[in-house]
Amino acid sequence: MYSIIDVETTGGKFNQEGITEIAIYKFDGVKIIDQFISLINPEIPIQPFVQQLTGITDKLVEKAPKFFQVAKRILEITDNSILVAHNSSFDYRMIKIEFERLGYDFKLPQLCTVQLSKKLIPGIKSYKLGNLVKSLGIPISNRHRASGDALATVELFKILLLKDSKKEILTKLIIYKEKSTKSKWFEIINKLPNETGVYYLYNFDGKLIYIGKSKNIKNRVNQHLIGKSNKSLNIQLESSDVSYEKTGSELIALLKENNEIKKHKPKFNKKLKTVVKKFALEVCDNKNGNKFLRIVHYSDDQHYLEYYSSLKIANRRLEKLNKIYGINGISEKDDSLIEILINDLNYKHQNMLIIDKGRNVNEKSVIMIKDYKYLGYGFFNLNHQINNLEILESLLIKNEYVENSKELILNYLRKNNCDKIIDLDLKN
Repeated sequence: MYSIIDVETTGGKFNQEGITEIAIYKFDGVKIIDQFISLINPEIPIQPFVQQLTGITDKLVEKAPKFFQVAKRILEITDNSILVAHNSSFDYRMIKIEFERLGYDFKLPQLCTVQLSKKLIPGIKSYKLGNLVKSLGIPISNRHRASGDALATVELFKILLLKDSKKEILTKLIIYKEKSTKSKWFEIINKLPNETGVYYLYNFDGKLIYIGKSKNIKNRVNQHLIGKSNKSLNIQLESSDVSYEKTGSELIALLKENNEIKKHKPKFNKKLKTVVKKFALEVCDNKNGNKFLRIVHYSDDQHYLEYYSSLKIANRRLEKLNKIYGINGISEKDDSLIEILINDLNYKHQNMLIIDKGRNVNEKSVIMIKDYKYLGYGFFNLNHQINNLEILESLLIKNEYVENSKELILNYLRKNNCDKIIDLDLKN
């Protein structure tokens, strides 16, 4: 659980400032579940330049509650959570100072979205909140007011959680249990959503031991914990905690699961083989202008229908395609048969977006294909984010392990419908 916070202050000498406004959004990793926003009477003058910057004047806070009057509410909403802020050391210091004045030692673990952004979204010109969210297409209103800045930080933190492919944020913040009991599992399962996404099971040392995807995360995790197979029983013995990420789109869950398993290699996941690209299947024209298929040596700078680790596997695949489509790898045939095969083994467009449902009703998911290659996935809720490809690419989570992504995507699209597919070449 996270408490995403922003405070506005009086300005002045270090450690002698006072808080003039505070906004706290309790965030469960997916949505805001509670909030507290209030002006605060700092009982000291607000510096003139601060009044001009924030619009918060001495007169505006004259009748606002003093800090001691809201302290209990702040403790309640931040209880058992991680403090998240843009330049968290400042916001944390200010809240801690106010509590120290009341004789209370305020302590919370903290995360700084400035540091996280520099690590997870490198190459941005400026990491100041206003500039950063603008470059990511995140709307921000009431700049330099606690509520506006905190809400923008919430949206930024959502992106950072998605970008955290190594799970450094999640694994470091997990509360590890000494032992796993039915009652503890009951509590954990009750917190899981009946929605589509990827889930992560951890052992007592906080190490990932299993990664899975499901259209219903809660039901699937529950099956692991009550299952009687050898695999389920072994998972039950070692599991201590679970986290999850909602994806909305089942296809994104499939791609994310595939990538995460290859990256983390959890103990109880079947190891996914990395295909060595030695040979490939391509379409050629003969001297009469007829199309035919042939097996060639693989080259990184060429586009192929498929690729294989050995010549033996390649020839077997060609024989299978001949039986399915009624063609021969080296003879002249009706080009329409070849075209059907090409369409079945390739993306519909060279550059395209696959748009589908997102994690909530106001959001859409997107998968980008560029030069017939899967680039990554992301989420958007504003038209300008999807219409501006530079912003869109900055929002994408670019998976490292994509060698079988084409097969996963094509197989999924053959069996399922998505909201729409956008041809980027036609659009431009």
